[in-house]
Amino acid sequence: MNPGVNTYLVRSYDRSALIFSFPAVIRCGLPGQDLLPDKRGYDGAVGAFIEEVKGHSRSIEGLRPLGGFDTGFPQNYSANIEPVTFCRSSFGAGQQLWKADSENYLDDEGVHVIMSGALPYPGLPSEPNIRIIRDKLSGLMESVAEIVFGLDEKKTEKYALCSADQKMMREVLDSKGLVAFVGDGTRGVRTYTRHRGHFRVAGPNEISNIPFRCPVELEPVEMVLPASGGSITGLGIRKKEIFAVTGSNAQGKSTFLQVIRSGSDDHMPGDGRENVVTLGNVMTAESGEFEIPGADISMFFSALPPGMSGTPKNVYGGGSGSMVMAAMFQEAVRKNASLIVVDEDRSATNLLVPNCMQSEDVTPLSVMCRSRREKLKGSSVIFAAATMDILVAEADRIMQFQDHAAMGILRDEFRSGLKRHLESVIRDL
Repeated sequence: MNPGVNTYLVRSYDRSALIFSFPAVIRCGLPGQDLLPDKRGYDGAVGAFIEEVKGHSRSIEGLRPLGGFDTGFPQNYSANIEPVTFCRSSFGAGQQLWKADSENYLDDEGVHVIMSGALPYPGLPSEPNIRIIRDKLSGLMESVAEIVFGLDEKKTEKYALCSADQKMMREVLDSKGLVAFVGDGTRGVRTYTRHRGHFRVAGPNEISNIPFRCPVELEPVEMVLPASGGSITGLGIRKKEIFAVTGSNAQGKSTFLQVIRSGSDDHMPGDGRENVVTLGNVMTAESGEFEIPGADISMFFSALPPGMSGTPKNVYGGGSGSMVMAAMFQEAVRKNASLIVVDEDRSATNLLVPNCMQSEDVTPLSVMCRSRREKLKGSSVIFAAATMDILVAEADRIMQFQDHAAMGILRDEFRSGLKRHLESVIRDL
């Protein structure tokens, strides 16, 4: 119990409801728990149980307090019963959601859960009113326990194995020379809701979600599913490689980058990303305008523009979009990020490719990829680009999205096409 944090019983701001939260332990555990081969899948089993409870929260009388359905404003408590399709995240989004985490977990003692919700305010805490609240909360726990007793063992096992598979695949990425893996059949398009407004926690889009298939030109790899058995093929992003994702507008490039980033989380069956795994130290570099408090941008800038203080190795001042992006990129390299993610739509493009007006003091990413890769140290880079052809030409491998389906392009073929295009531009000029 952590009073005021996970344990409280307080009147709501509008004074119409009594908001509650308390920890509980269901000591019987989950059905089939003793048969699960690996405790690393326990969070998946807990996720299955929590989603089962949410699914019955409207129909079972004892569970109605979870959603505050009998209060005047149940929408205020809807986060408690919002469905989720992930069971472990190292990211801060979705903190208000009820999910498997450090306070909702399974161990040898049983199922640990935080029960939160709201009841109609019964009046001042007289003995009869206290009895009403006590009976309601006791009924809630009895109903939750009944869900545990009735939980399908096969569903528990399925969710647990899915979670364990992801953790175990993530553990072997490094030995396979990979920083990320996207399994065939992955569905990355998300559906956003009031409580799941970030791609890391959003659920699948069932309407427009074309399954990913690794193009043969990109040399698909096979990953064993250690917990459940079997194997799956897909795309492996290699150590120290530059990987380009290109294509026209609205074809799925940015969504694919989101898929890669979400591979640091564990997802439950049906999420669409349960066969995506990425090493945890993925970092992004993007444009922005804010104060730079002593950052190193010397990878990209050999001199500072007017208005900035310090040196390229220790710069202060209000940074432009390109300087902020340079600082983020170099910080990722300094922290030995396994993978640095760059999206053209969120970038300072003058930091990606050179132009005829650019100062010699600036080294764009395309030049770095071509002739100064040692500056990247051990980090891989994956970027999405629709118009940055000169940057795409420096990638080791190129994947194009066309009609939302992935295609592989050989680098020599891309460069030949780019050369013809540039020659045409020269003739027109």
